[in-house]
Amino acid sequence: MTLGLTIFFYWLRLAWLRRVRPDASLKVKVATLFVITPLIIYPFTYGPVWWLRGLTGDLSILSTALLILAIIQMVWDKKWIKSRESKFLQWGVVLLGLLFYPLALGMGQVDPYAWGYANPYMLGTLLGLSLLAFVYAYYATAIIVLCVVLAWSLHVLDSNNMWDYLLDPFVFFFFVGKLVRCRRCI
Repeated sequence: MTLGLTIFFYWLRLAWLRRVRPDASLKVKVATLFVITPLIIYPFTYGPVWWLRGLTGDLSILSTALLILAIIQMVWDKKWIKSRESKFLQWGVVLLGLLFYPLALGMGQVDPYAWGYANPYMLGTLLGLSLLAFVYAYYATAIIVLCVVLAWSLHVLDSNNMWDYLLDPFVFFFFVGKLVRCRRCI
């Protein structure tokens, strides 16, 4: 699924446009997305999306959903995630990554990556987390976690492991960087 990486290049282009022309109109923002699509995906078999996919693999559904929300915010200036929910999501992903990555790399006796193969407890935990996020009015987080479970059920990505749908190094290191730069996030 190259959709996530295509959306990443859209986000990168809009971030560049915001830096170069902060007063760009909605027409310019939307037009830039349609103009760069053929340049990213179709010029040749080894375009930037395919090259990055071969280098890093697919983005997780969590990353793709967050990139879509970031693009919506950049284009239409509409924020769908409240600051409290954003901090919760950032800390959740960072803590999950700090626990998951060392254990998955063999630093302990437990292998959490093995839990991602159709483990009913992990599925129940994610659905419970989504319900808890909904109760606390973190609607974007609840919908994103439900999308992760739904995408895993439909086998949207090449992987059969739910961790690949939930977490990837890009979103982990992005949130670590945001939390390091942010002074009021603690």
